[in-house]
Amino acid sequence: MHLILIRHGETDWNNERRIQGHTDTPLNLCGIEQAHKLAFRLVEEKLDTLYASPLSRARMTAEIIGQKCGLVPILDERLKEKGLGDFEGLTAEELQERHPELYHGWVNSKEHFPLPNEEPLIALHERIQAFLADLHAAHPNGSQIGIVSHGGTVGTLVGMLIGLELNRRSPFWFDNASVTQVDLSGSRPRIRLLNDTCHLHDK
Repeated sequence: MHLILIRHGETDWNNERRIQGHTDTPLNLCGIEQAHKLAFRLVEEKLDTLYASPLSRARMTAEIIGQKCGLVPILDERLKEKGLGDFEGLTAEELQERHPELYHGWVNSKEHFPLPNEEPLIALHERIQAFLADLHAAHPNGSQIGIVSHGGTVGTLVGMLIGLELNRRSPFWFDNASVTQVDLSGSRPRIRLLNDTCHLHDK
């Protein structure tokens, strides 16, 4: 099975460096254009199935991809971004100004740094683990599976697949409308592509 992990296109909150988490924000015009460029690229992958987070930014991205690839996205709550509690809606600058100690810990800690009223880390891991288990049960080896989700969720998923410790902060960054490919057909997961955005650049 081959996973093609896709981060949603750009939102206004991404531009403003505003923390989104579970907050439901739509794509902006740039994000819609990015999704169309993703679709033209992914049609070549001959996806068998397309899953997506139900949050608008991911759902809209998946719908545009699905229209081009002839697939109806399957929405799954387990693919939502990590809930970031009281930090959602704040820009990085606002967070640093209002909660300097929390901001410092959140930015600089090498291990998970809990935020006020955030989704517990174990809950995030459990829902992604359950999604992966269902994926293996539903799809035969060799399937091409597209998954449209969020930066934090994709990072957690990749970290779980390669065996990072639960409490370790993800070392990965995923740009808007990026593509990451993980091959699960062998004895161990292999990352074939990481945070690729070549399709976004004019030739």
